[in-house]
Amino acid sequence: MIPKGDSVARRKTGESDAQIMLPLGAQFVEALKHSPVADVRALADTPDAKRIFDAVHYVMEEESLPNFMHSALCAMSLPVKAPKDQSAPVIRRDGNISLIIQPMERQEPIGPNGEFVAVNRGVPYGRHARLIMIYIMTEAVRTRTREIYLGSSFSSWLRRMGITNTSSGGKRGTRTSVQDQIDRILNCQWTIRWDESAPPAGKGKKGEKVPSEQMRAFAVNDMRIVNRYAGLRTGEGTFVSHFVLSEEFYGELLKHSVPFNERAIVALKDSATKLDLYTWLAYRLPRIPQGTEVRLNWADLAKHLGNQSSTMTKFRQSVRAAWDEVSGVYQQARHSVDMSDLIIRLRYAEKPTKGMLLIQGEKRGARKLAQAAPEDAGLLRLHSSDKPKPVMSGPAIRFPKSGALEFAEPELYRIGRDFGSNNSVTVMADAFRKLLGNEIDSLEGDQLKDRWKRYVEKWPKPA
Repeated sequence: MIPKGDSVARRKTGESDAQIMLPLGAQFVEALKHSPVADVRALADTPDAKRIFDAVHYVMEEESLPNFMHSALCAMSLPVKAPKDQSAPVIRRDGNISLIIQPMERQEPIGPNGEFVAVNRGVPYGRHARLIMIYIMTEAVRTRTREIYLGSSFSSWLRRMGITNTSSGGKRGTRTSVQDQIDRILNCQWTIRWDESAPPAGKGKKGEKVPSEQMRAFAVNDMRIVNRYAGLRTGEGTFVSHFVLSEEFYGELLKHSVPFNERAIVALKDSATKLDLYTWLAYRLPRIPQGTEVRLNWADLAKHLGNQSSTMTKFRQSVRAAWDEVSGVYQQARHSVDMSDLIIRLRYAEKPTKGMLLIQGEKRGARKLAQAAPEDAGLLRLHSSDKPKPVMSGPAIRFPKSGALEFAEPELYRIGRDFGSNNSVTVMADAFRKLLGNEIDSLEGDQLKDRWKRYVEKWPKPA
């Protein structure tokens, strides 16, 4: 395991002089930036460390497809486990937005002689419910359609998620669990509601209550669902349920979808808490103005993640353990979250859609080592010997034609971060490419770094 003494990195938080300990997943990311995979893997000498390393390595192996979820469902999570009263509605709040999940009674042909019986299956919960919801939202955004079929494409998606035994039945089988959560999702009325305490600017009288606005997530045809449910129970091992997103919700989803890295979802699929933390941070961090810090207490975070821990101490322990892994698969956020104290500190991070890729780095290993800046020296004890491995010389740095500098050319990213007056490095890089045009191909090494530094220094501090 990576040692937790002086050999482990403590990174400055930026505007503050405080020092924070990087969580284990983030430490593995930093190590893989500068050292061969085999050397870093050797540091994972406990089961937990091995699991976290495997998750980090998996996400960094290759490009990922994007997945999506509505921002309201990122901000307000489903129950982690089955509630004691499963027929009671789940109500979550985030500011003036509420998510209401109301279990409904449906007529289903499950009586002794196939007669229709009123059934209340309860609210969805756990990891499978979350994966199903991500699939529904992803398919709606990807295909630009309100109608989502849980057929062969859903089975293929589950296999991509690493859930391969969907034909296993039995009371605790994977197929039984997935089907149960599909039934629960379909048998609930999902409502997203906005409550305003004051009217919009220029409308109404001061202090006048503006009527609440709400929208239903799913438009459901009872008879069609009954037919589809009968198909689910044919024993064929396929998923043929049919969702129809309401027109209003579908429009809002296209405007307010939060993107994820699908490989990160795969890495975290076995834990509802890790999925909740990842999706919430993916929603929250990119919305924080750069150069500012947001603080919240653990009780507030518990409301977002649907806390079902018996005590706040146990909740903190479970979320901190989840952050150890999430920090490695949401690479952009690894320096943006501090959960070490009773107050949680958050700062801006880019969306988790792209990440540093090991395949490219392994092919140009010498160059990757050459990019290690002096400030990163000694981040981790990467080798059994106290003597550092020699840094090999490599090709001069060039400005990448596309993509995030943080992963393509970390040294250029640090220049933008440190001298760009808290502006988005991605925005400045795109503007720099546009300004120079073809001239950018002729710049390299120190000449490029100097030109880039002078350029970002001219950017005014964002308002």
